[in-house]
Amino acid sequence: MHETTPFLTTDRAAAIPVADVVLRWVTALAVALIPLAFLFGAFAGMAAEAHPQTVAVVTVCWFGSWTATPLFVVAFWLYRDHPALAKAGRWAGWVAPVPPTVTILLALGL
Repeated sequence: MHETTPFLTTDRAAAIPVADVVLRWVTALAVALIPLAFLFGAFAGMAAEAHPQTVAVVTVCWFGSWTATPLFVVAFWLYRDHPALAKAGRWAGWVAPVPPTVTILLALGL
């Protein structure tokens, strides 16, 4: 009979915290929402006369969705394994989907 070697539980998959796995999906969702937020934010300008304050917030989030969101995603992916910057990387991962989501939700309400 052949003996099999037991699997070691010290592999990298077992060492990854659940929050980092969730943040990977959150940042992937944020990147996927950017084109949709870009489209919705572009059409929000048509409601400027009826809802000027909402359009102003949509415009700020619209700019943030295609400028700040990719930077937050890159910061998460670069800093998540760095010991000193891991907290900043996690923060960037959680903040990344905010501008596209706010843009889409506010534009749907116009």
